[in-house]
Amino acid sequence: MNIQERYSVEEKLHLFSFCPKKPSLAMSRWFLAGIIGGIIVLLFFGHFLDEAMLWAIYILLGYFVLHSLYDIKIGSKIRYTFDAKTNAVYKSSPIRAKRELMKLDKIVIFVQSEMGSWYYALGAQKSQFVTSYIISESFGSGKKSEEKQFAYEDFILVKIDKLLQSVSK
Repeated sequence: MNIQERYSVEEKLHLFSFCPKKPSLAMSRWFLAGIIGGIIVLLFFGHFLDEAMLWAIYILLGYFVLHSLYDIKIGSKIRYTFDAKTNAVYKSSPIRAKRELMKLDKIVIFVQSEMGSWYYALGAQKSQFVTSYIISESFGSGKKSEEKQFAYEDFILVKIDKLLQSVSK
């Protein structure tokens, strides 16, 4: 799968948009399948557990099911649009209309890390550590992750940089 399909890239003359969380869609589906498998196993072998423990496990599994469904139905469809004509960055999702996040000439893209992995984030120049938005999948230290990182940098970040340069002229 090439990077344009991987991130659902849409590109026009003064507009660039993509879905940064779409690559995690397959993992969310597998996670949901595992949770459903766990629920089925609990239905057959739940009588070996205490009733309070069984309810606690069902509540946790229910939360994980809802979280996975959110990732599949909503999170993977969140789209960031960089528009040079209006000099703005927009965010849209299935449950929320397109809204302006910040001005294009005021953005900064930086690396954010957590628990052994890292990703690219988008923020305003003066407050990027207060409010930031994840604009890439998580990258690790393996060879596959490094290839994904280079593809992301060579395609997505280059396109954003071109738009930023066109705005600053």
